[in-house]
Amino acid sequence: MTSVTNGISPSSPGEGDPQWARTIIGVLKTYNIRFLNLVPDAIGERLLRVARGDPAFEILPLTREEEGVGVVCGQAVGGARGVLLMPTSGLGNSLNALASLAIPYRIPLPMIIGFRGDLGEFNAAQVPMGQATTAVLAALNIPAFTLTREDEVERVTDGALKLAYANEGPVALLVSTQLAGWKNEK
Repeated sequence: MTSVTNGISPSSPGEGDPQWARTIIGVLKTYNIRFLNLVPDAIGERLLRVARGDPAFEILPLTREEEGVGVVCGQAVGGARGVLLMPTSGLGNSLNALASLAIPYRIPLPMIIGFRGDLGEFNAAQVPMGQATTAVLAALNIPAFTLTREDEVERVTDGALKLAYANEGPVALLVSTQLAGWKNEK
C-alpha cells in the first residue's frame, strides 16, 4: 500500500495538524469518500482542518447525529460515499437510526467517533457514554476499532473502510485521547 499522505502536501490547509488526522483524511480520499458529515467536536474539527480546501471533499455540518445517519445513508443510496464524524456523546443519539436504517438495509456507514470518557478523561459527564460505547456498538454488531497509536492509523482506517464496504454496514473508528491527546485538566 502506498502512503496515503500523498496528495496532501506540506503546504495544504492541514499543515501543522497532527499526522493521524492527515493520515485518516488520506485514507478517506483513497476510498473516494466525498462527503464529510459532522456534528462538531474537537476530533472532527482536526480532520476538517486537513480536508478544507481539498476539492475531493464536501463538508456538511449536521445538527444531530441521527440526522447524520440518514444523510450518509442517502448519499450511499444516491451513489456517493460519505463518512459520519461525531463525538462519543452523540452515539446514543444515533442508535435508533443505525438500528432501523443502516443495519437492516445494509448500507455502508463509516463513523469516526471522537472517543471520550476513557483513559485521561477530565470531564465526568463524558465518562458514562464513553464507558458504554464499545458495548453499545457490540450489541448492534457494529465492528469498532480504537485508534490509539500513530503507527496503526493507516492500517486500521483502511481495514475498517474495506470492511464497511465489503460487509455493507456501519463500522466505527474510535479516535482515542491516547492518539488525539487530552487536556491537562485536574
